[in-house]
Amino acid sequence: MVTTDALEPGTRRGAAIQRLDAELLVAAATALADQATSSVNITIPSDRRGLSEFGPALHAMAKTVRPDVEFRVLFASRAFDVEVLRRLTTERANIAVRIAESPLQGVAMADFRGALLWSPIALKDGSVALFDKSAEIGALGSLFLGAWGSAIPLTEFQKRRELVRHEDQRQVLGHLRDGHTDRVAAQKMGISYRTYRRRVAEILEGLGAESRFQAGVRASELGLLSPLEDTP
Repeated sequence: MVTTDALEPGTRRGAAIQRLDAELLVAAATALADQATSSVNITIPSDRRGLSEFGPALHAMAKTVRPDVEFRVLFASRAFDVEVLRRLTTERANIAVRIAESPLQGVAMADFRGALLWSPIALKDGSVALFDKSAEIGALGSLFLGAWGSAIPLTEFQKRRELVRHEDQRQVLGHLRDGHTDRVAAQKMGISYRTYRRRVAEILEGLGAESRFQAGVRASELGLLSPLEDTP
């Protein structure tokens, strides 16, 4: 069982801990990380507010965990933050990072025995929940392992982001997402039909997509293209 001596006496495990006290949140996260002996697993929520509010605790965990403990961070694609990643890798050398296409709740787990849930979507009143019950941890652990197994390694995600460095590449992705035919899309972009098809083939290969529409949807899920972005 993970204990949290930094918490106020009498605090019930599994109860909500008000997030108004930033120091208490950092102390709880640090205590959780300090007792990890095999792994710390963290999911970054899709809501960027959740990341910004939990940021100090996240970095405290990275600095606290022993060097021999596995440290895994799973970003929701739309919450991926290069600066957060840079700081984490500065604070800790051995860190594994993957990117999930699906939305995530914010969770930090130590050895799958204790966990903090801090998503503002999952919890009301801006609170953080601390769990150490086996059934709850088992469910959170299973969700994490499933999401981690289907997520994209950081290097692959960065490779895919290279596909949208230029405006014309983003336009192609937008046309794919919106289901435009190749001839219509090429005409809208003012390029030849052959050139457009060549760019589509490159994008399909880069995204590992089996169809044009799948490529557009996958690009949106990965945060490479806004779902609300209008295609010229």
